[in-house]
Amino acid sequence: MLPTADLPPASALADELRVALASVHVKARRLVLDTPGVMTTVPMLRGVWGAALHDHDPGCYAAVFEGRAESGAEAHPRYLLRPAPPDAVDWPAVEWISMAEALHQDPALLEGWLLASARGLGPERRPFAVRAIRSLGPDGQVRAGTADPFGLDQVVWPLGTAGEATAGLPCRLVFDVPVRMLRRGRLIDQPTLPDIVAVGLRRLSRLAGATAGNGGAALSALNGPALAWARALPAGRWRGSPAHLHRYSANQGELDLHGVTGSLDLPEGPGPLWPLLAALGWVHLGKATVFGLGQVLIQPLE
Repeated sequence: MLPTADLPPASALADELRVALASVHVKARRLVLDTPGVMTTVPMLRGVWGAALHDHDPGCYAAVFEGRAESGAEAHPRYLLRPAPPDAVDWPAVEWISMAEALHQDPALLEGWLLASARGLGPERRPFAVRAIRSLGPDGQVRAGTADPFGLDQVVWPLGTAGEATAGLPCRLVFDVPVRMLRRGRLIDQPTLPDIVAVGLRRLSRLAGATAGNGGAALSALNGPALAWARALPAGRWRGSPAHLHRYSANQGELDLHGVTGSLDLPEGPGPLWPLLAALGWVHLGKATVFGLGQVLIQPLE
């Protein structure tokens, strides 16, 4: 049993997290592609889209791809691309998630995709087509109509429960793609729940801080209570292995990215941290999220 008397009230923390997460908005879409003669990858698409956007609208590129802030604060890209789940109809496909300033740059970003498709993919620069753009809702499912931004307070726990039932439901946090979290410049190779919570809250605070209001400050203020619960909740040992990726960035050249893949069991559930963990499924955590790294999947613990 948890020593709940020594912890912030669970229901209050969950509510406070959801209120603060309402300040972080994302727009999520699935791009269904036609890429004749090319086995497409996310880094390949990111590269050609970024190059086209840079030439078309350097200001948009700086705000979204580089994540430069007018205030001179540390840069954080305002988008991510990741492979879409396997689907017999929508394949190949990627999920494109815009956040913060990117929500105000849609016309330029869409034009960037159009220009990129004409430039082509692979060594032979084969043109490709975006044959459909599907809107994704807070439950991760395709929904009718155009894509509208939604607050991360609306995100649905993927195991089909809500509220207190979610808090006590055993689950597993799975990183099928590498997660790259650093502590004092060194890779965290055995992530714990406190590591995930601290790094995740920091990312969400930065995204909220890029919007109007005090969402970033509200999320930062919850760091202490959230970490207290993260340390108290029963959790299994990290089960995983090192992962090494080679990527290319127009700004940084060739990159060697060291991370880990694996899973972490929460045998007594996520407690009041469930809104935070569900939100991280959309914005990812750690370094190199623009390459699709750091996606957390929440699965039942059998």
